[in-house]
Amino acid sequence: MLLADDFFLIAHDDRDGRSRLSQRAVELGLAGAMLGELVLEQRIVCEGDRLRVISREPPSDPLAHTNLATMIAETQHREIRTWLLFLGQTAVDAVGQRLARVGLVEQTQVRRLLRTSTRWVSTDINLPAGRVVRLRRLLTGQEPMRVADTTLAGLADATGLSGHVLWDTDQTSLRRLQQAVSALPPPLRDLILQVESAVGDAVLSQRG
Repeated sequence: MLLADDFFLIAHDDRDGRSRLSQRAVELGLAGAMLGELVLEQRIVCEGDRLRVISREPPSDPLAHTNLATMIAETQHREIRTWLLFLGQTAVDAVGQRLARVGLVEQTQVRRLLRTSTRWVSTDINLPAGRVVRLRRLLTGQEPMRVADTTLAGLADATGLSGHVLWDTDQTSLRRLQQAVSALPPPLRDLILQVESAVGDAVLSQRG
């Protein structure tokens, strides 16, 4: 499963598709995961607070292909934060549609007072819970973690999802997570730090 798909399923309730985080945190987390997919595919590299395209070869996934093409067309924008905010605007629908195309979620409309909102509900109630359990097993050392797994765990922690995954606040697992993220290749580690910073700024702006 692709990085943003995993993040999407973990970030939404398995029964009704409600977000487990603030809307902005989900958007930034998904945007970070989409950038992470391109880093893992060796199409872009993150360096500090900036990124650059290192390969123009189209990824096989259509959404990743579109994201890369946009970056190639907008080479003047190199700040990771800029791309997090830009991709975040459409991240929920973009990843939701990608999951819907393979039958993993369904789009539903929810009416509240005078407003209608869109939710993406899993077609298999066990799937999101299963992705959470899988990540918890990785963080508790029951299974080895790949680079993509560690990146997912790092993004979950950066956006505030680690409390949902590690609901018993296991300090040993939290230390294992921190150590694993610290050992990631610098481009992925820098990306996670930028997501964490963007989420923190979003929280402060909402309080202000």
